[in-house]
Amino acid sequence: MNQILDYTPNKNSKKSSNSSDTVVRVFAIILVIFSLCLLGSGVYSIMKNKEEENKPIDKPTYATIDMVQEGDQAVITVTHDKVIESMVYSWNSDAERSVKGDGKKELEKTLDLPAGQNTLYIKVIDVNGVETSAHKEFTAESGVDIMNPVISLDIVNGEEEKMLKITATDETKLDFLTYRWNDEEEVKVDAEENYKEIVVEVAIKRGTNDITIVAVDSENNTTTETKSYTGLTKPEIVINLSDDGSTLIIKATHENGVKGVYYTLNDNPYEGSFEEQGNPKEVEFTQVLDEGYNRLVLTVTSVDGTETVFDGECEYYPPAPEDEGEPEPEGEPEPEEEPTEEEE
Repeated sequence: MNQILDYTPNKNSKKSSNSSDTVVRVFAIILVIFSLCLLGSGVYSIMKNKEEENKPIDKPTYATIDMVQEGDQAVITVTHDKVIESMVYSWNSDAERSVKGDGKKELEKTLDLPAGQNTLYIKVIDVNGVETSAHKEFTAESGVDIMNPVISLDIVNGEEEKMLKITATDETKLDFLTYRWNDEEEVKVDAEENYKEIVVEVAIKRGTNDITIVAVDSENNTTTETKSYTGLTKPEIVINLSDDGSTLIIKATHENGVKGVYYTLNDNPYEGSFEEQGNPKEVEFTQVLDEGYNRLVLTVTSVDGTETVFDGECEYYPPAPEDEGEPEPEGEPEPEEEPTEEEE
């Protein structure tokens, strides 16, 4: 029996197709809008960068510094289109002094001129940190002494120890100089014939120590300097005799290391180097004495180049053999013992 299939089309299919097309169109529109936004952002960035590149760069401006001599004084006038943070000045590159700008764009300062020919150095710093520099030379016959003394220190190796050469100078006149090691009492040195200079040499103390130097000129301008130095030390030698007196026991020490030992015993030379051993701080060795008179001349050197010399003499005589008594004559018969009463 044939069956007849009854087909009835879906009435909602057309409606579903229309909904899908609408979603696709909306999504496409969103993509187009998003792309346009990205494109616009890129174009804006490019145009902004171009604008920044073409924008003129502000060049820093500098202060105007004017220095004029009026009698025995120098008048400094500073003007700027920006606020002045500070002005720094010094004579002959000596100690710098600072003047605050106090939020102003103009600044004026009057200075007493030092005696003689001197150079005034000026530095002006604005609020942006931009610095303007200038200098000018001034000459005054009757100017004031405002310059501090100058102290210089030099090491001089003496024959016995390391020396420190202290030199104080002043452009007009020195009064005195003092120096003090650590907290010890200070030593004063007055200016003499060459009143513009004081020179003194002092021995650097053993070990590490601080020295403080003060130089004062006739106008009471003062310079103080403190510095640390390590002085040279000599090796130390200790010599002892062995218990029987036949041998010298020699010990040499130095805080930084023993370099070598050189000596003669009755004009016979001996020497030893300790560099291969790393220059120990203590060495010990023995030397047998000759019978009779002995003279030892010993030199010990350190890694610092210092040395200690020992020169001494002694006598050594070995002890005489001990007396063992007279030997009994050979062949002589031993005496017979007398019998006791019991044996009889």
